[in-house]
Amino acid sequence: MRKVKVLAEEVANRIAAGEVIERPASVVKELVENSLDSGATSITVNVERGGKSLIEVVDDGCGMSEDDALTALERHATSKIRTVSDIFEISTLGFRGEAMPSIASISRMTMITRDSESELATKIELDSGVLRNVDRAAANQGTTISVRKLFANIPARKKFLKSDDVEYRHIYNYIHYQAILFPQVHFKLNANGRTKLNFPAVETREKRLLAVFGSDFSKLDMVKVEADGGEMRIEGYIKGLAEISEGLHDYRYLFVNGRFIRDKIILHSLKAAYEPYMQKLRLFQGSSVPPYILFIEMDPKLIDFNVHPAKLEIRFRDAGSVHSFVKNAIGKRLMKYEDDRFQAVRDRIEKGKEKKNISPVDVKIYRQRTETPRFHEVKDEFGKLYQPDIFVPVEKQAELEPNRIEEIPQVTERIKLRAEEEMINPWQLHQTYVLVQVEEGLMMIDQHAAHERILYEKLLHRIHGMPAPTQKLLFPLVVEIPHHLQDVVRDLVEQNMETINRVGFTIKSFSGNSIVIDEIPSELEDWDGGDVFIDILRQLRDEFSETEDFRDSLAKSVACKAAIKANRKMGRKEMVALIGDLFSCEVPYFCPHGRPLIIKMSLTELEKRFKRIES
Repeated sequence: MRKVKVLAEEVANRIAAGEVIERPASVVKELVENSLDSGATSITVNVERGGKSLIEVVDDGCGMSEDDALTALERHATSKIRTVSDIFEISTLGFRGEAMPSIASISRMTMITRDSESELATKIELDSGVLRNVDRAAANQGTTISVRKLFANIPARKKFLKSDDVEYRHIYNYIHYQAILFPQVHFKLNANGRTKLNFPAVETREKRLLAVFGSDFSKLDMVKVEADGGEMRIEGYIKGLAEISEGLHDYRYLFVNGRFIRDKIILHSLKAAYEPYMQKLRLFQGSSVPPYILFIEMDPKLIDFNVHPAKLEIRFRDAGSVHSFVKNAIGKRLMKYEDDRFQAVRDRIEKGKEKKNISPVDVKIYRQRTETPRFHEVKDEFGKLYQPDIFVPVEKQAELEPNRIEEIPQVTERIKLRAEEEMINPWQLHQTYVLVQVEEGLMMIDQHAAHERILYEKLLHRIHGMPAPTQKLLFPLVVEIPHHLQDVVRDLVEQNMETINRVGFTIKSFSGNSIVIDEIPSELEDWDGGDVFIDILRQLRDEFSETEDFRDSLAKSVACKAAIKANRKMGRKEMVALIGDLFSCEVPYFCPHGRPLIIKMSLTELEKRFKRIES
């Protein structure tokens, strides 16, 4: 008896569906990419219950004849590939030839399509991959595909889907990416009968970015990048060297040949380009890499998109060349940016213009390039020379910062932590890490992550019943929600108002694109005119896309924004209090996101490093 058999078509299609279709957003992705490849200038996506009940994609592309429509439902049928060599020269989005039959095999699918040569459209109906009906229908040129009851015939896969809200947000994010990528296409997303996104076609990418991110995008310190390397080209925006705004964390987009991509090679090249400025100017603390929106185009022969079934990962044929090209392009632009900032500050100082708007980063850049600086000599009570944080020549410091009063550091006695005999003397490294001697050696604490853990546990206890200590604002504050957050934010706030109140926010009203806030949690010391609330909502959106527990997501988001930041000077009393509060936590060794916040080095390990003892 033969043991090896060819799989039945139905089984093969369902296996392919498992590789290609992970969730409703995967279906949207495959269908929208086919619409884009068809030359569509208008694409409308309709979903119900996060795509579980209905996904419908309507386009005005070239459409298909009846023969092509039926052939498209066969496995490995595609108009994009003819020979093996074509695989390595793909310039279109959908090319696997498995998406349509895979989607049809796990749903009830209807296709209505008409090309320019047909008077009537072809209507095809399938149920779990089985062809049920082929008919004629009246329709405009283009294609409409409706997918209902996704995974209904695969209960094991269906039970792994997240809530309707979480699945919807994955779809929302995908359309958000496509809107950025293809400004010439009108994108519209409707969910449960309500319009959530609507981006009419525009002539330029800059206009689409303004439409997606709102007018505030033009006010941000995002620097335009353009570089051509022959077989590779990069353009887009990167964060300048001014202080980073927490609200920019969601501006991290990489598109390669028309696809949203996550790639470690390019990410590393960005870090490498920024590293000299991070070290020299002490910028972007706590961020893996500053914000960016980058579009890379390259010869299809140099890239392989066929690595991942969902095409989220890619393989470069010469990763080293790609890394060097991106690093050099970003590095040259940052160098020019720094040159321009220095020149502008120098001109203002030398011409005696207004100095008060010069930023601390401008001062740092100016100081780095000023030859043989002389400093104010300030001595403490022991005669030790103290130098300010920002070093500027004497004749220029008063001009740059006329109202700055330097704080003279005070020498204090060792502070007791708990017991009389327990004495600690913490100190700060680069205003980011708290170091303290312990019995077995040295303990290093990430101050931001530690404070984040402390606040996170406090907020969780508060959400589950403890009264929230709040601070009432002198005047109710109207916070304008950024354009690209309006839909998601409204739903999150309206559905979880009680939990938000328990944390300490009192929201008086939500009107149009504005939220009126009367009280805020007592932990939010740096309210920053309401911008912090926007930052919390941004992070909350990202947190909630990965979990269905809104309370946990909210606690993480508020804790992250309320925690003391890296590169902030702490007094000794603050450090002692931080250490005490940290070790009162239930989980004192990890931040709420699971990253370690304490590193210990034993005395034995130190002695081995100094060769005092043998390894």
